[in-house]
Amino acid sequence: MRIRKIGGTAAGITAALVAASLTGAPANGAPAQADTPKEPSRASRQDNLYNPLEASRQEAVKQAIADVVSGRAKAVQRNGSEVVQIGKNRWAELKKKADKVDPIFTILVEFGDQVGPDGTGGTPGPRYNQIPEPNRTLDNSTYWASDFNRDHYLKMINGPGESMADFYYKQSGGKYSVKGDVSEWVKLPYNEARYGYNWDEAEENPQNLDDTDTYWPFIEDTATAWYNSQLAAGKTPAQIKTYLAQFDIWDRYDHDGDGNFNEPDGYIDHFQAIHAGEGEEAGGGAQGADAIWSHRWAVNLDQVGETGPAGNLRGGTPIGDSGLWIGDYTTEPENGGLGVFTHEYGHDLGLPDLYDTAGGDNSTAFWTLMSGGSWMSHDANSIGTSPTYMGPWEKLFLGWLDYTVVGNGKTKLVSLGSAATPEGLPQAVLVPLPTQTVTTDYNKPHSGAFEWWSGSADDLNNTLTRDIDLTGATTAALTTQIWYEIEEGYDFFYGEASVNGGTTWTRVPGKAADGTVTDRLDGSSGEEWTSREYDLSAFAGQNIKFRFRYQSDGGVALKGAFLDDIAIVKDGAVAETDDVEAGTGAWTSSGFTRFGGSTSVQSEHFYLAEYRTYTGYDKSLKTGPYNFGFGNTKPDWVEKFPYQDGLLVWYVNYAFGDNNTSAHHGGGLALPVDARPTPIVFQDGVRLGNRRQPFDATFGLQKTDAVTFHRNGVPLTVASQPAIPTFDDSDPNRYWSAANPWNSVKVAGDGVKISVWLELTGALPVMLLQVKN
Repeated sequence: MRIRKIGGTAAGITAALVAASLTGAPANGAPAQADTPKEPSRASRQDNLYNPLEASRQEAVKQAIADVVSGRAKAVQRNGSEVVQIGKNRWAELKKKADKVDPIFTILVEFGDQVGPDGTGGTPGPRYNQIPEPNRTLDNSTYWASDFNRDHYLKMINGPGESMADFYYKQSGGKYSVKGDVSEWVKLPYNEARYGYNWDEAEENPQNLDDTDTYWPFIEDTATAWYNSQLAAGKTPAQIKTYLAQFDIWDRYDHDGDGNFNEPDGYIDHFQAIHAGEGEEAGGGAQGADAIWSHRWAVNLDQVGETGPAGNLRGGTPIGDSGLWIGDYTTEPENGGLGVFTHEYGHDLGLPDLYDTAGGDNSTAFWTLMSGGSWMSHDANSIGTSPTYMGPWEKLFLGWLDYTVVGNGKTKLVSLGSAATPEGLPQAVLVPLPTQTVTTDYNKPHSGAFEWWSGSADDLNNTLTRDIDLTGATTAALTTQIWYEIEEGYDFFYGEASVNGGTTWTRVPGKAADGTVTDRLDGSSGEEWTSREYDLSAFAGQNIKFRFRYQSDGGVALKGAFLDDIAIVKDGAVAETDDVEAGTGAWTSSGFTRFGGSTSVQSEHFYLAEYRTYTGYDKSLKTGPYNFGFGNTKPDWVEKFPYQDGLLVWYVNYAFGDNNTSAHHGGGLALPVDARPTPIVFQDGVRLGNRRQPFDATFGLQKTDAVTFHRNGVPLTVASQPAIPTFDDSDPNRYWSAANPWNSVKVAGDGVKISVWLELTGALPVMLLQVKN
């Protein structure tokens, strides 16, 4: 990827900054410290699963913000919310109703003894309150309570102390909060393995089952079990419907196109299913890999347009005969702390994961709720019970950030309040940078100047389709030249045929140049073009549709598939050729692109600088960071250490769609700059992991705290370091180290300087900055 900067203004970047927002081992240096089996592995798997309806909503918000900031549109009030019309009968909600309190409906579910019908196996249960009490001489990390009853979760959601309601009220600066109700525990028919089995890791999976075959039945069975429990308790269907109506006050997707988001739409606004047992992201307890991984998704997305409340058919599952449906949902474990609940709810508000979802570790670490910050605590005997706040970019997207802009060519003194408690001062400084032109070179067409490209992104299901007349033929085939780089075992390229106009599709096996025949393609062609042939003889004598289909999951997005010089062969003779030079021809594209082997797009980027202090939920920055330092003797034991308070500079770069620095070293969507990027290495040559490396990432006037880390019981003390008062981006590699390429970020190199002139801590933290852009 090549990046070229072009002129940009403060107004231009401000218009685009939110609009663009929703969009292995390091190769160098010492080996990284491995996570212990107990290490919460939220940073290695995506928990915010793809929902095209939500993606479309986020795109609408992006466009609306850009239109308003640029002056192309104005927000209007519609039943208390600020909304913008972005098309015929299409609106975007920019700001929720003032002081809005969103309702959350929660069902507690435990598991039965039946084994799933698809070979998921597993053991019976678990039932609730079966998590064993930890031996506190060996385990100070597992969250445990003597009774995970309904009151426990009511306090976690609504309590006056640390709770979801309190967290979001304070995180938003009083602009937003939540409230909720929680059911008693209800029992599902099957064991947890039926709902948590990892089909993508199964040795045998002849039916090609996936998470839709486990997670969606979990929500369906949860809704049914709760509804039946209400009937058994003597409630009438009318009473149940009246009760559920309190949770349907928001029209999330503006289904009727009237711009009024504050009205019922037939779906529960915010639904949580809390399951018995531990979450797979924390090891899964007795169920291990059969435990459900905490996540956010929507149920039965394949039924959009077919099922749902009258007039709003967007899939989901009905709650008995109540007339209310569950669509979007989150799920968390019985012993989930406040961190996992606030993190998953952040997804429900539209935020992405900021950790490396491809299995690496980046510098977001414990700095934000949407990464490892969800695992923080004050408690000496648990992790994950008291999260840190979000970073500034997340608050910016949600409309909660109070910030000031220092435009291009400007120098400004800024009095910056604490990110947690700004007390009327800005929470952050936004420093816009010149617009980039990002050019990505993929390959060269097999012939001529054009080829077809599948696209490259998470959660794709792109197709390239055409009609083929095979009447009169006895044998037939379609051949193509193909160049591909597809994540092996996770993303796939298919050839498919339909004899009923596209209602149903049949996979057509493809034959490679070496004669190998497979019904799907992954891996790599070695950066070379090769041939692939699809035998269509089974469809001879018919008019059919044929399509290429590229399907990707979340996490790693490689280059994809490229097609050129496509031919149709009938009875051994070439009947038709297409070298892609004359346009789209007979093909209809849904996501495929006809192009010349490279792409160039303009992209915005900017810095956000915030003053992180030990106040509010950010007190956990002092008490919550942890290290599993005794894996050989006490694998469940953590040592706590502080993250350094001070000025944290974030580089937001929309040239990237995620924070997967393991795939693109030194670059990401929103990454903290590590003021001290030289890696910390243990005596045995193993590098400290990146959830700990950026503990001293901040700039300021204070020297850093001395910190001791252990690895298998052997200590390493990092001495106190001198203060670094100035962020200076004139050298793009100043804050990035090739010896630890997943950590920190390569900065823009535009000569921006942010200097700390005054740093006040205590009851009223204030920082005086000089910002030169």
